[in-house]
Amino acid sequence: MDNKLKDITLCLADEMAEFENLFSKCFFTDDKLLNSILAYTCSLKGKRIRPLLIFLIAKTFGKVTDQTFRSAVIIELLHTASLLHDDVIDNSLLRRNNQTVNALFGDKAAILCGDYLYGQALATIKTQEDFNLMDVFARIALQLPQGEMKETDVTANKDLDITSYLSVIHYKTASLISAAAECGARTCGNQNLNYSNIATLGQNIGMAFQVRDDILDYDENNSMGKGLGNDIREKKITLPFINYLQTLNTNQKKETVEFFFSDNKAQSDIENFIRLVNQSGAVEKTYKMQKKYSDKALKEVDLMPLNDYSVNLRALVQYLTIRNQ
Repeated sequence: MDNKLKDITLCLADEMAEFENLFSKCFFTDDKLLNSILAYTCSLKGKRIRPLLIFLIAKTFGKVTDQTFRSAVIIELLHTASLLHDDVIDNSLLRRNNQTVNALFGDKAAILCGDYLYGQALATIKTQEDFNLMDVFARIALQLPQGEMKETDVTANKDLDITSYLSVIHYKTASLISAAAECGARTCGNQNLNYSNIATLGQNIGMAFQVRDDILDYDENNSMGKGLGNDIREKKITLPFINYLQTLNTNQKKETVEFFFSDNKAQSDIENFIRLVNQSGAVEKTYKMQKKYSDKALKEVDLMPLNDYSVNLRALVQYLTIRNQ
């Protein structure tokens, strides 16, 4: 965790510590093999963005309740399970510079571990109030695999339409962040909130976050740890690539698409391609799309009650959507 995120998290130190305690309990079982896989999965700790968002919104409008903690655990379990499955589908061997579960234990073990975590998410539901959030949890359980299917379909059909790209990142990324925001609002004890607006806030954060993440693949100066050109190497269709194609004539577009979808591209060719994309103005155009979503999110935050938590919520939105600052 970098210093900016640490500063944002300080106001929720107790809540995040309690979350980690509750979350870690979901990664223990008496089965020795499964327990070793779960222990490794739990060790691949991310930045906990979704629980942090849930707690910030809850405390901006009310308080963190027991239901807030359970919803944060459920959302993070669904997120973790989806990553395990995605890594198998994408044949990914590394995540956050560590070996993936499928790389160490095999595809079958990774899939079954993900299934187990989906079960743990269901087991975390305890009260009638929790059941009242089933519409959110069910929506995510449906949308995450749809996002992976949509991305697979887009790649297989070489679908270069912006609408298709936006649909993929809505389902794969923004939907879960939207759900986290909504859970924070619906569990904070304040009944006088527009949950739809807060869900839309999460949606805009998620869209801006993913567009910005896609830009990093083409950013020769990025220091965020994402490998330069990974999306190009993996033939992943993102907005910078789509915008670049729009600057080319028919013959150039055909040659570029052939290169993009070719196997075993040389690193020097990838780096040259990145330079061409940057010189074309495609990355700058993509920044404008990212800014559109982040501006919408910040505008919504600015309408919230002013307190330490909304101030840090604003800082979190900026951190997530302007990630190289």
